[in-house]
Amino acid sequence: MINRIKSAVSIVLIAVFFASGCAPNPTSNGATAPGESVAEKYVALASSKLETASSFAADFYAEVIMGGESEKTITSAKVEMIYEPLAAMIKTQDLYGANALNSETYLEKVDSGINMYMLYDGHWTEMTLQDKNARKSVGMYDAVKGMQMLLDYGGNWKQTSAKDGIVTISGEVPAEMVYEVSEGGNFLQLAGMNGVGESYYMGVEAVPFEVQLKEDGTPVLFSVDFAKTLETVMNCVLQELNADEENLISVEKYYIKQTISNFGEVKQIKIPVDARSAINYEKEISLLENSNVK
Repeated sequence: MINRIKSAVSIVLIAVFFASGCAPNPTSNGATAPGESVAEKYVALASSKLETASSFAADFYAEVIMGGESEKTITSAKVEMIYEPLAAMIKTQDLYGANALNSETYLEKVDSGINMYMLYDGHWTEMTLQDKNARKSVGMYDAVKGMQMLLDYGGNWKQTSAKDGIVTISGEVPAEMVYEVSEGGNFLQLAGMNGVGESYYMGVEAVPFEVQLKEDGTPVLFSVDFAKTLETVMNCVLQELNADEENLISVEKYYIKQTISNFGEVKQIKIPVDARSAINYEKEISLLENSNVK
């Protein structure tokens, strides 16, 4: 499955480079405003809290099916993130059938930018990124930003349950807003498809999703399936390559769930001692180039 995904993504990314695009009940926190539903009130409360979030922890889960259940891949991660100054810990496990790959990523603010420490196959490496690029590189794990995008651009709100202090609300991202949400929340990053032009989203459908909140609006989780969006975007590019119908991609599932905890309570993220001795290839190359100049 992983080879198939890599092949599909590679074809799409090459084409993107060369192509131009294709044609709860109200609580004491305040009364519900006139014309505002109970669900909308909870959404407004949650949006307000998300906008001021300083940090969070989350359990990330993604399930992708392309070509049948036997081709399923699963990515799960433990995430901690602090926004200012930027710091992050992401411990990931990717499952491809019976095969598993574990990795770790840490972000740390330094004078020259953001250091990214990565552990793959027992080896630590290090690189320095600009703040904007560092945030984008881990964008799909940012549960706060992801939920905020869904709430800001979503609509058709319905409260589906309220139990044990947890309110469940369903919503929908309108088709015309799917591009903004997908790009803003880095939802297609797992498939390597964030960063493509809006023209590749031509013909996408509305995307339903679900959120759970505490009665004071504190976010608990969101879940969303971008399968049809991913299928549309990838096939749009393949059609530019004059791909035959049998070579078009079918995406049965592209499900993402983020469960948020320790909202605003993560104060420090420690970098593993072994990561401090990581190889920074950029610095090594720079030192080598400078020595050659001399």
